[in-house]
Amino acid sequence: MVCSAPALPCQYQKLTWKSNTSFLKEVVAGGIRRLQSAKIFKNSVGGIKKKKKKEKEQAKKPATLEPHASPKAMGVAVLSLGFRFIKLLDSVLHHLVPAWDHTIGTFSKLKHIKQFLLLSKRRTALITQCLKDSETSKPNFMPRLYINRRLAMEHRDNPALDPSCKNAVFTQVYEGLKPSDKFEKPLDYRWPLRYDQWWECKFIAEGIIDQGGGFRDSLADMSEELCPSSADTPVPLPFFVRTSNQGNSTGEARDMYVPNPSCKDFAKYEWIGQIMGAALRGKEFLVLALPGFVWKQLTGEEVSWSKDFPAVDSVLVKLLEVMEVMDKDTFEFKFGNELTYTTVLSDQRMVELIPNGSSTVVRYEDRKEFIRLVQKARLEESKEQIMAMQAGLLKVVPQAVLDLLTWQELEKKICGDPEVTVDALKKLTRFEDFEPLDTRVQYFWEALNNFTNEDRSRFLRFVTGRSRLPARIYIYPDKLGSETTDALPESSTCSSTLFLPNYATAKVCEEKLRYAAYNCVAIDTDMSPWEE
Repeated sequence: MVCSAPALPCQYQKLTWKSNTSFLKEVVAGGIRRLQSAKIFKNSVGGIKKKKKKEKEQAKKPATLEPHASPKAMGVAVLSLGFRFIKLLDSVLHHLVPAWDHTIGTFSKLKHIKQFLLLSKRRTALITQCLKDSETSKPNFMPRLYINRRLAMEHRDNPALDPSCKNAVFTQVYEGLKPSDKFEKPLDYRWPLRYDQWWECKFIAEGIIDQGGGFRDSLADMSEELCPSSADTPVPLPFFVRTSNQGNSTGEARDMYVPNPSCKDFAKYEWIGQIMGAALRGKEFLVLALPGFVWKQLTGEEVSWSKDFPAVDSVLVKLLEVMEVMDKDTFEFKFGNELTYTTVLSDQRMVELIPNGSSTVVRYEDRKEFIRLVQKARLEESKEQIMAMQAGLLKVVPQAVLDLLTWQELEKKICGDPEVTVDALKKLTRFEDFEPLDTRVQYFWEALNNFTNEDRSRFLRFVTGRSRLPARIYIYPDKLGSETTDALPESSTCSSTLFLPNYATAKVCEEKLRYAAYNCVAIDTDMSPWEE
């Protein structure tokens, strides 16, 4: 099935997708080559101009110089060529991208195409149309899940007590969504955008009528179990491990995770990919702290050692760079006979790079081959797990959508915006039943201004069940009205509502909001869920 689109220019109207895809690709590729050549020529103009000036000053045959276009004229020419190329790309884009049959290859093989896609006028509409064409109707019955978060919290504190992870929210949801018999169809997660609650949660010993808040809470709990936001807590599930940068507190990306090379539970990796696809299609988020090294592979983009792996293990990248250029004496002094053909993966397993690698010493003359083998092993350490995630993603999202999105866009659509700024919150927050100059509004914003980004993310989770933006917030006065109080604030995640008490000062407001954001987990404490 092909997305509906305006007709091609007349010279392309007789082309069909299956028989003429290669020709269309050549048209686009030819345009890229012409544009790149023009850029190269433009960049050379400055050098030509300097050369002319030097030759003129030295009076060395100035009359023999060939005339060249001015940089300004070349800039106009390149822009004109770029505009013509984007126009050509837009005219054939619809026929390069099949909407749902991901068994047919798309132009993802043209690796340089994505740098131009952001300029396309039809890309966004095409993505929307592809998602629309591939959606299914919502389920006849919403699954109802019974989740015990007390057991999940105990497991999170000490995962060793529950090696099977059966008490984790992730596992409880996964098992709860399995078909009860062979006649029940599994969820396909390709629902319409307006279907914004995928299952109903009944949290055991917590009073709740789930109208969306409990569902969002379960997604947030799953996100926290998969990739904990705190570096001080254990990872309660086996699917992702902390990067070496996080363990060593080095590099720029110190809070990231990568798929666990040791975990072979590919069915659950595929389900994670399906939930990611559902998040992309809908309005909810599955927050996974993964580096671009992983997101690029999910979108089919190439990854490189020098550009992408520093976000995973910057110390190793630097070590291999130094090793490659060091002299023989330095190499033998630093490594002697201790360096063998082995490397340590992200899961802390040591693997051999060649047969009997642990007993084979790396010689100075072979160091470049050793470096190549290390890079290959580390770049491919999570290949199987990422492929399983991608397979799940493609069950929910057409291949065409992944081809049209950059990896940064894919991450933001699935995980939301990690920066929870006060300015963004002001645009999404609505105060009800407050006077314009009410001090509670002033104290509220003063408190949030003093919060860290992590504080604001936790606050957002407390009110809405989401930890990332965008998420709309509604704020009402609490039941005590104008009376000053030291009570904690209350929230309703189902309606994304905060009931704000009348605090005496901005400082008290800040302390109470922060405490509630970090410590108030249970929903509707009338049932005293954590009491024995």
